[in-house]
Amino acid sequence: METVNGTICISHAELTGRIITTANLNNLVRRGKVKQVQKGGNGREALFSVESLPMKWRTEVYRRYPDLQEQADSKEFLDTVQPDGAALNFFESYTLADGRNLPADKVLEYSANAAIMNAFRACWDAHVSKRQRSGKKALAAKEFWARAAGSLPRLADRWPHSLPGSARRLQMKMAEYVEQGYACFISGKYLNGNAAKVADEDRENVLTALLAHHNNLPDTLVAEGYNRFADAKGWPKITAKTVGVWREKLGTVIRAGRLGVSNFRNNVTMQVKRSRPSTPLLMWSLDGWTVELLYQATMLDKEGHTVTTYTNRLTLVVVLDVFNNYPIGYAVGTHESPALIKEALRNAAKHTAELTGQMLRANQIQSDRYAIKTMEDLYAVMGGKVTPAQAHNAKAKPVEPYFNYLNTNYCIRCNNWSGFGITTDPKRQPNSDALNRIRHQFPDEAGLRAQIDEMMRLERMGKREAFMAGLDMLKPEHRLPLSRESYLLNFGADTGFKNVLEGCGLRPTILGVKRDYDCFNLDFRDHAAERWTVLYDPDDLHTVLAVNEAGTRRYMMEEKYVQPMALADRKPGDAEQLQRVRDFNKELEARTAERMGEAYRRTEQIIAGTPALRGSIEDRLLITDSRGQHKDRRSEKRCEAHTRLTVADIEALEVKAVEIPIIQQGDSDPDTVNYNIF
Repeated sequence: METVNGTICISHAELTGRIITTANLNNLVRRGKVKQVQKGGNGREALFSVESLPMKWRTEVYRRYPDLQEQADSKEFLDTVQPDGAALNFFESYTLADGRNLPADKVLEYSANAAIMNAFRACWDAHVSKRQRSGKKALAAKEFWARAAGSLPRLADRWPHSLPGSARRLQMKMAEYVEQGYACFISGKYLNGNAAKVADEDRENVLTALLAHHNNLPDTLVAEGYNRFADAKGWPKITAKTVGVWREKLGTVIRAGRLGVSNFRNNVTMQVKRSRPSTPLLMWSLDGWTVELLYQATMLDKEGHTVTTYTNRLTLVVVLDVFNNYPIGYAVGTHESPALIKEALRNAAKHTAELTGQMLRANQIQSDRYAIKTMEDLYAVMGGKVTPAQAHNAKAKPVEPYFNYLNTNYCIRCNNWSGFGITTDPKRQPNSDALNRIRHQFPDEAGLRAQIDEMMRLERMGKREAFMAGLDMLKPEHRLPLSRESYLLNFGADTGFKNVLEGCGLRPTILGVKRDYDCFNLDFRDHAAERWTVLYDPDDLHTVLAVNEAGTRRYMMEEKYVQPMALADRKPGDAEQLQRVRDFNKELEARTAERMGEAYRRTEQIIAGTPALRGSIEDRLLITDSRGQHKDRRSEKRCEAHTRLTVADIEALEVKAVEIPIIQQGDSDPDTVNYNIF
């Protein structure tokens, strides 16, 4: 069923189904009793005017199709409706004033509105254009929009819409659509600003401040606080239910105030996803952790009574190679401190030597900001680059989840395990009653240290093979050695005293024993007057580092090699060490003689180039001639110097009265007379 140029038509299939036979229909058409509006063929369907049918068959058609007129009108528009892709894109990307997007069902509904209105507009334009070409009177707009409105229920089956059912309102909506475009279909109910009680920025700011309070106030107290402002300002009051709606709406804004900056950064801010280093020694991450294992400690209280406590814990600082979470270094102490961190880095340096035969540094060290000003220089020694993690952001450090791994895989197996932390679900915590019953079995501090050492030994043993395999792929430019001098300077222990150079070298007292050290650097002997601080490694006393008081000079010292007095006691290596000392002394004597010879040569050159210095040398040095005379030679030199001036030279100069010494041979002191000279 459809309408063609205002004529209600029925198709050949619908008419010959059960109403009339094909032969009768063809006969009526041939005789002109039935009007054929459209011929069939080439994809078209034959259409016949319902009003031209004889009464008998027309009545049967209306009986079978009571809403024939309505169906015909809707079919006319239904065939014209086409999806509007531009409208769909507009509504999907549309953002409301409060930042929301339109719901998916509304996007489809408003897109259908636009598609139907486009069809109505196309039908009207086609109708007007056709009537103008034929010269016939155009269909009245009122009648057109009545038919369009009547077709909306039928169109809703395929195109769910929200267009008005009134012909007049539909015509007005079309005018609005032509003027405003797609936005005219969006309902103002989404913003609902007129009915909101928190309707402006001042009210919203007050509510935000109350919701973000660090006490994390419940909705009832927030509503109570807000209503006090409302009474003073004349605002509408709100209920706890309204506060709940706004708490959800302002969740991101108030989270930092309610739950803290760390929670905000861990759960709201964008996280960066990174891959692990490709080989070991590219990145170390270090931090401290209070180990979740308990030990018992006995001490005296203020009254002098012995008290044993069972809730004591130790702190573990781990230097983690992020390649495969290998604990390259660690240290255990009572609390985290710069000294404990330094001990963990020292352990890392020594462990690299155990693995590779050489102390190595990391290419990058990541730490938190604890004591960063104190530790930054030491971090720079142990890493090519120092990258402190962002404060209050545990996710930035790979070592943080490693502590949870240790707690879950090792600590939880021990009877003295204390749990996961105070914020964990109590159902996951150990039985406190059972812990109280077995508290006397808890280890002491030394026993707990042994537990932690065993835990780290197992960790290293399980990951060492993969670590060493990755180490083989380390590029030469990323293999950063840590010199023995740098290691002792930063991690060496101090004897607590100053030492001076003796004939046997330096003789510091280390670990209660006098030890002899010497240096094969020729320059060390040039600073015999310096006082030296000796830095040493308790685990390796073969070499130490001597540093002067100003810290400007450093020399590596070797432990003195002890030679046997008796030739019969000599062993392999003694001769080589003895020859090494002789070669050093020979080189030292040769260098000293060369420097003295150079000094004499330079002094003679200076004396030769300065005549005044030649006489002064004889005046100052009491060196006699072959006859034992000294004063005669000195006097002769002075007389020669004065008699070099001629009379002409004297007369040519400006005359001044001065005293001229007249030297008489054999006199010890010169007599003076007045003479004219410049």
